Amino acid sequence: MKGIFKHSLLLLAVFSLGSCENWLDVNEDPNNPTNVAPEYVLPAAQASVMAVTGGSFAILGGLWSQHWTQAHVSTQYKTIDSYDLAPAAYNNAWTEFYSGGLNDFEDVKTKATASGNNNLVLQAVAVQSYGFQILADWFDKIPMSEALNIELTRTPKYDDGPAVYAELLKRLDAALALDFNNGKSTQVSSDLVFGKLSGADQIAQWKRFANTLKLKMYLRQTSSPNSATALAAIKTMLTNNTEFLTTPAAVTLFVDEPNRSNPLYESNIRQLNTGNNLRLSKTLQSYLEVNNDFARLNAYFTPGTTGQYGLAQGDFNVSTTVVGANVPSVTKMSATDPFFFFSLDEVYFMLAEAHLRSGNDAEAKSFYDKAVAAAYAKFSVPFDAAKIAAGGVYAFPTAGTMEAKLKAIMYQKWVAMFKQGYESFWDQARTGYPENSPVAASNANYIPGQWTYAVNGVTSGLFPKRILYTSASRDVNPGNTPAPVLVTAKIWWMK
Repeated sequence: MKGIFKHSLLLLAVFSLGSCENWLDVNEDPNNPTNVAPEYVLPAAQASVMAVTGGSFAILGGLWSQHWTQAHVSTQYKTIDSYDLAPAAYNNAWTEFYSGGLNDFEDVKTKATASGNNNLVLQAVAVQSYGFQILADWFDKIPMSEALNIELTRTPKYDDGPAVYAELLKRLDAALALDFNNGKSTQVSSDLVFGKLSGADQIAQWKRFANTLKLKMYLRQTSSPNSATALAAIKTMLTNNTEFLTTPAAVTLFVDEPNRSNPLYESNIRQLNTGNNLRLSKTLQSYLEVNNDFARLNAYFTPGTTGQYGLAQGDFNVSTTVVGANVPSVTKMSATDPFFFFSLDEVYFMLAEAHLRSGNDAEAKSFYDKAVAAAYAKFSVPFDAAKIAAGGVYAFPTAGTMEAKLKAIMYQKWVAMFKQGYESFWDQARTGYPENSPVAASNANYIPGQWTYAVNGVTSGLFPKRILYTSASRDVNPGNTPAPVLVTAKIWWMK
């Protein structure tokens, strides 16, 4: 699973963003990647994780979160929208993670540790852990402990999901405990996320990133067999006034040129050379309309000829004669949209849930209110504070049960994670919110916002839970790749 700089054109192009044209002036043999300085490897590693997460995984997450659905006039994502995945479906994503980003971060860690630049070590550990977490949440069991050591084995074992989480949390704690005042932990200008900050400020932000990732991983386990341990860890972080992100952890250097644009735009629009395969899902439309939230609906989608019009989830075989003049709304996306490792609203929603589960309802409401406001700001949508005031459609249910409060947080987080739909998909799988509807969206008893089974689903009414173990892994590592599982098989931490 080695192969430094084995990246797509998108990743290579990131080097030319901003002032990055100087990054390759290293006076080294370009055919000998072992001699590349770690600060030059870092941005390629960050971009590798970003490209897959913000591209193919964002498309999948948005479909399975019912933000958007496959257009009825094209075919690109029919297998995803009908839950008909094949083992080869995410071969490229799997290979890019392991031969690209995760492997490159290992190279950065080794060299930065040797030089004593613990700022660089922390960055590598933080985003490599983020990448492993993304894979573990899609696949459950993944190679980790042996995956990046070709001297040890070319056929690494698969680690169980709980072991992956435990090891990642251990690595994050070890990175946070490093000595950053050793005189060698200097600023890393090639960092795509916080590279413009001074050394001290950059270190502070990456510490916050690592803490935020830890919080996400503990929250992920709150419905799992590890729930008691996870809740105790969450309470300890809050009691100790742990510092979390207060600004987005984002990449914003994109330009509107081939292979240099936002990965979602690049994957779904430029590379497909089409207007858009992704159309408004009736699920999301129904929820925003019933709550008079047309501002966000219009920020997310370009209306069709008769206004905003959504398709029932997975109804891609509907006849154009049935749709008639109602051209389904098209998902808005731009070449220069930012990519978020963590958006600010996401962090606030996590903190709202963390405080709720820790018994501090006042802080839960405070962060919930800030999260909703930040969710509007993320898409430059004017925010009407009356929506979260007492009696407002999105008001935090102060007098309600804990379950009612969790439901409010999760519904608003679902709406907010537009273009980060993998997060809302995982949230729903662990909390049950939004609920799965027992009836179709066309039924008079349908409750707006509840998720509906895809009209053309192939899993007998069961919702998807995971990506299948890849054929790319089975072809080269048949002895360790787990036995095939169904797309409806739960990940270990799911409710």
